[in-house]
Amino acid sequence: MSRALLSHILHRPPLLASRSGVRGGALPSRLRALRLNCSAAEATASADEAPAPPARKKRVVSGVQPTGMVHLGNYLGAIKNWVALQDLYETFFFIVDLHAITLPYDAPELSKATRSTAAIYLACGIDSSKASIFVQSHVRAHIELMWLLSSSTPIGWLNKMIQFKEKSRKAVMKMLEWHF
Repeated sequence: MSRALLSHILHRPPLLASRSGVRGGALPSRLRALRLNCSAAEATASADEAPAPPARKKRVVSGVQPTGMVHLGNYLGAIKNWVALQDLYETFFFIVDLHAITLPYDAPELSKATRSTAAIYLACGIDSSKASIFVQSHVRAHIELMWLLSSSTPIGWLNKMIQFKEKSRKAVMKMLEWHF
């Protein structure tokens, strides 16, 4: 999700902000439990208080799909930079296996590729004492967030994304190959 799109979603008025709803009608009881409110606040120190140092480092979150062997492009474009970033930031590097299952896959092969990708992270210099390394499908919150975002994302927004259009086109071509 692009930063601009996420900013648009987080800064618009909440759709389910109150019991009366945005449009003034009563919110159905089945939706009251689904209210989601996001807010951000910036704290400023008063004149007599010294500004507090940052509580924690900034975060870096990134990952690679285990759809094939990690190649030189993955190393030079991402993993080499991750090694340097793990000393400066709070880092989370993951194996993006949920993205890999959007197209047909062989389960044993995906499992093997997932383990191989984790081993390559470590072999390239990612230090598990400095960075968190995890498999995307092992974090339940990712699946729950995906459901929330996919339920609220209009198909028109997806059709504007090059990656979505390309993957959709490839999926249709694969289905046509299977049927003919």
